[in-house]
Amino acid sequence: MINLKGGVGKTTLAVGMACELAKNYDVLLVDIDPQFNATQWIVPAETYLDWIENKKTVFDIFQPSEGDTLAARRRNAASLSNAVITVTPGGYDLDIVPSTLDLIKLDHAPRGTENRLRVFLEPARQKYDYILIDCPPTASIFSYSAFLASDAYLVPVKPDPLSVLGLPLLERAMGDYEDRSGQGLMRLGLIFTQVRQTEAMRKTMAQVRRDYPDEVFNSHLVQTTGVAEAVDAGKPPQDFHKSRPKLMHDLEDICQEFIERVDNL
Repeated sequence: MINLKGGVGKTTLAVGMACELAKNYDVLLVDIDPQFNATQWIVPAETYLDWIENKKTVFDIFQPSEGDTLAARRRNAASLSNAVITVTPGGYDLDIVPSTLDLIKLDHAPRGTENRLRVFLEPARQKYDYILIDCPPTASIFSYSAFLASDAYLVPVKPDPLSVLGLPLLERAMGDYEDRSGQGLMRLGLIFTQVRQTEAMRKTMAQVRRDYPDEVFNSHLVQTTGVAEAVDAGKPPQDFHKSRPKLMHDLEDICQEFIERVDNL
């Protein structure tokens, strides 16, 4: 999930979809955003603090493991067994590879680092039905690593003029990634987020649908103040009492369409 414009509800969509899919499927959410908002949302603070002292985070996927021998480096490397936290934010299991602020130290990592996420996730493809990657709002080594590791990308779009202007920027970045890697990546679609019932937003949504025919999901996420409180409570937006009425059915519909589009890849 990627958009190079911040503040468009990307993490809300990522957490909401991951939690909704986890009700019926085995799901892994990978947080590669240095702001680690998804991690802070659904991983209890005490669990997270204990984890980073004793286990691995997404930082360890990108950072080469230490050791004098190849065997030692392999023992110290991040793996599904030591870098995945199982949480139950809505009463059902959801696995997450947590992020950390330390990721900002790796933005100028050595060549080859961009392939580490793909290698790490290769065995996860056999274990999980869906793997969702929450990307940072920047064209960085982390976004490029997600490009290399993914089968498709999904774009959350806030339907206001400034946010929509970011779509061509994202397309250029994806074109650059394709040139660098020699491989393409399908866009699974666009999902409107933080929607308000204003004339300006209705016009913008209609324009985006004309510019990107058949790409925009039928359902969207409305803007609701309950999301901020859901984050504080560590609850998925569709399960928190203040945001549930507005987001529950929308997330159900979005995930159903997501499943259908993935099946058609």
